[in-house]
Amino acid sequence: MKKAPFLLLLFISSLGWGQTFDSVVDFELKLSTLSDPAVAARAVEEGKIVILEGLLGDAVIRGSGAETQIWVTLIGGAWIGTDEVRSFGCRLIFQGESWLEVFPETAPRDPGPNYVPLGSRLLVAARITDFDQEATLPIAEMVNFRVLD
Repeated sequence: MKKAPFLLLLFISSLGWGQTFDSVVDFELKLSTLSDPAVAARAVEEGKIVILEGLLGDAVIRGSGAETQIWVTLIGGAWIGTDEVRSFGCRLIFQGESWLEVFPETAPRDPGPNYVPLGSRLLVAARITDFDQEATLPIAEMVNFRVLD
C-alpha cells in the first residue's frame, strides 16, 4: 500500500513529459492579430498562453482588498506603408493588492524598487479571457511579465 502514492505521483509526472511547449503557448498571436475579435475568440477557446510585447499605456485600479485588480493597457503599433500608423492594444488584468506598488494609477513621488513607469516596454505572458467590443481590445489575465527597458 505504501507504493500506491509513489506510483500515482510517478504516473502524474510522466503525463507532463509528453506535452510540448507549443501545446501550451501560442507563438503566432501578437497584439496586432488579437485586435481581430474572431482571433481573440479563438484564443479564448484554446486557452493557450500568448507572449505579447508593448508599452505600458495606463493602469486602472478596480476593487479593493483581496478583490483588487489592476487593469493595465499594453499598447503597440505598426507602420502601414509610409503614411499610416495603426495602433494595437490589450487590457491585462493583474490580480491582487501586491501589484498596487508596481502599477499605481498615478506616478508616486517616491517610487519603490518594483515600480514600473508608464511608457515602459513590457514582455508579457498572458491568457486571453475575453474581448471588449466597445473598446475593441482583447482582455487577458497576466501569467508573468518582464520589463524590457
